[in-house]
Amino acid sequence: IENTIRAIKEAQAEREKTRQVRQDLENFRQKMDDMTSVSEQETQIAQRMEKLRQKQQRREERRAQRAKDSVSANAEKQAQLEARREAERQAAIRPGATVRIKGQTVTGEIMEISGHNAIVAFGSLKTTVRIDRLEPTNAQPRPTALSEQNGYLSGQTQEAMHEKRLHFRQDIDVRGMRGDEAIQAVTYFVDDAILVGVPRIRILHGTGTGALRTLIRQYLSTVPNVRHFADEHVQFGGAGITVVDL
Repeated sequence: IENTIRAIKEAQAEREKTRQVRQDLENFRQKMDDMTSVSEQETQIAQRMEKLRQKQQRREERRAQRAKDSVSANAEKQAQLEARREAERQAAIRPGATVRIKGQTVTGEIMEISGHNAIVAFGSLKTTVRIDRLEPTNAQPRPTALSEQNGYLSGQTQEAMHEKRLHFRQDIDVRGMRGDEAIQAVTYFVDDAILVGVPRIRILHGTGTGALRTLIRQYLSTVPNVRHFADEHVQFGGAGITVVDL
């Protein structure tokens, strides 16, 4: 009987251990399942966020591309418009055409075109002007007799020319400018001097390395209306100033 009771108790204890082990295994399995589920959820969330980020990036790229295409299209249209206007302006700049200097109201007639310069007759006054400074007027060019040319200057034109001559300064200072800026300023200055009939002008370019002085003198040598140019007297600036006779 005692052996039987002992065997029964041992069997019960063994079953209890087995049940506890099974419970521990079940708990561990559940825990692992929970961890796997959380990991899968995190992976899914990460994948969704990556998809959203890629979608947003593609949307921004498309928006940037559309903006770039729009800017390119507008720039191309603007360039085409400017090219068409320039072509029309250049086509209108021809011998016999009525033109005026940009920013001025006095009109004249193109007598001759040579390279980038045009000889324009403002009544009885002829002057050389760069073509890019000219613009055509709405007035249609018409042939004029010599007597008409002599009386071309109206009272308003004479008054405007007189006013311009009164306010014209015979000196220009281009020291410190870049070469292209200095040449452009000198070009306008010389053209205005020829237009108002000033016999002599002075260009202050400084000595320095002499590069600016050389550029300016190379330009002056191409202007038909320039009779002579040389250094200013040493007492008044010497090689730093070029005196131009028109």
